Amino acid sequence: MMSAEEVDAIEIQPDSSNFVTASILISSPGKELFFALGHCGLRLQCPSKGLDYCFSFSTIVPPGPEFNLLLLSGKMKAGYEALPYDEYLDTFRKDGRGVVEYPLNLTLSEERELWRKMDNLMMKGPTMKFDFLLHNCTSTIYHAVGSILESEHFAFPTVYPLNLSTRDAFHVLFKDAPWLEFMGLLMLSSPHPDSPSQIDLLLCPSLFASLLNEGEFVAIDGSRRPILEGAPKETLPLTAPMKTPFLSPVWVFGLLLMVLSLVTLSEWLLGWRRLAAVTDRILFVIYTLLAVYLLYASCFRLYGCVWNRFFLVINLLPFLLWLLFRKKAFYRHVWWAYSVALIAFAVYYCLVMSRMEWAVVLMLSCWLVRCASRYFLNRRSV
Repeated sequence: MMSAEEVDAIEIQPDSSNFVTASILISSPGKELFFALGHCGLRLQCPSKGLDYCFSFSTIVPPGPEFNLLLLSGKMKAGYEALPYDEYLDTFRKDGRGVVEYPLNLTLSEERELWRKMDNLMMKGPTMKFDFLLHNCTSTIYHAVGSILESEHFAFPTVYPLNLSTRDAFHVLFKDAPWLEFMGLLMLSSPHPDSPSQIDLLLCPSLFASLLNEGEFVAIDGSRRPILEGAPKETLPLTAPMKTPFLSPVWVFGLLLMVLSLVTLSEWLLGWRRLAAVTDRILFVIYTLLAVYLLYASCFRLYGCVWNRFFLVINLLPFLLWLLFRKKAFYRHVWWAYSVALIAFAVYYCLVMSRMEWAVVLMLSCWLVRCASRYFLNRRSV
């Protein structure tokens, strides 16, 4: 691996053919959730030294249980590693994933600074924050390239799906990763769905590919030049397209709602109170854990202190009421109040989003079925 100092020492030929060339590598989505949106890497070549490396933003642990735990807790760290070009392609070739190369239109000094930048980032090791939405393989390369521009900045046209509302753009980009779409909506519900789409919030490999094709570097004096130097080219063909998972949030919550409806019917018609009681305890624990995590993710760890609409119905108030008043006679009215709150929020959320959010409605309906049952059974026994 050549250092930035060695790059500076290269005697550049008049046509600069022996100097560093830079390009963005965009890979197709993979089967694992971590690669559901594809991957973005940076290729740097130095023909005079016979070097060809790809810088890849990688996490400290591979996908798996430990990866999921670190990601959900907001403690996942990542850093850049430099792999030989052929070795980098092999990581995608074995899974049948395709790779397209986008040559960057950088000046000689910018190419030198980009090499220095990536060299320094790699030397830091896995010390940078990682999450799917705001700190990922695409956003880090986007900011790295932007930081070395000489009195210029990226300028992107309003390409599809950025010409859509935030919610619609979110759906387009995450259509093949429904669980990421659902988690994104759950964690980042504060932006108004009709507001213009934000690049920083939606930046992922597929969107970056569209932006690179249409974007420009704009200088202070207004002069412009295209981001790409030449047309993109396929460096690795796609042989195994990713399929949308069958068990999407809609299917999972729909099946769960059916199970809970059967439990409720058995409670009312067959008197199976013990089964219903155990089910309610499990649901209450899941709800409380989700409320704790939502509070943690929205206000303390993941994305900073932001308002989340789901706080209206997913919060620690039910747990506090249970802790303080579960033995009081009026406690049964809590089930009625929460049932009304769930219905009202489901209607409100769909109106705000201007669309039927089936995953959210089905999730809320799971709690609604059991809350309403508890209220009416307690009322009948009084």
